[in-house]
Amino acid sequence: MIAAILLAAGESARMGRPKQLLDWGGTPLVTAQVETLLAAGCRPVVLVLGAHEQRVRSAIPVRADVQIATNRQWSTGRASSIRAGARAVPSSVDAVLVSSVDQPTRPEVVTRLAEALQSNPTARIAVPRHDGRNGHPPLFDASLLPELQSVTERHEGLREVRRRHAEHTMFVNVDDPIVTLNLNTHEAYQNALTLL
Repeated sequence: MIAAILLAAGESARMGRPKQLLDWGGTPLVTAQVETLLAAGCRPVVLVLGAHEQRVRSAIPVRADVQIATNRQWSTGRASSIRAGARAVPSSVDAVLVSSVDQPTRPEVVTRLAEALQSNPTARIAVPRHDGRNGHPPLFDASLLPELQSVTERHEGLREVRRRHAEHTMFVNVDDPIVTLNLNTHEAYQNALTLL
């Protein structure tokens, strides 16, 4: 049982407009991401909103397996959104996927990570890798949920969790370059559309 945290609280300053609402195959990016995570079997999908909350909220399908966590401290950095999302994840899950709205994925990537983590009893973190480059989203064993609930900007958020468990991190090779996308700028978004 995998829960997903979808980080969508940012202001999108570099993009100049809300990244959450960018067109992604005829659908707002945030909606497409939620649907992708649901298609991968993630339950629940915890969507973390902050900046542009009302506009983004209106694009989200109302479903029992999609929970919205509001991060009123979104301007303090990504770690505050991770904490908000992780605190909404039920303790009964086996693993937690941490995904960002501007780093799209596909259901097959999530499935591959889940299978890899399940097949390796000593692994605590699974990270996709494409063409020698580490990608996203990372998948964390549920035993690390308390650490996700307490990440800070001062300690570099997820990076610190990954460093702490480097010996128990596995890298999963995938053929899909989508795992290396970051839609931070208009140019990056236009390039990503060609891949889509």
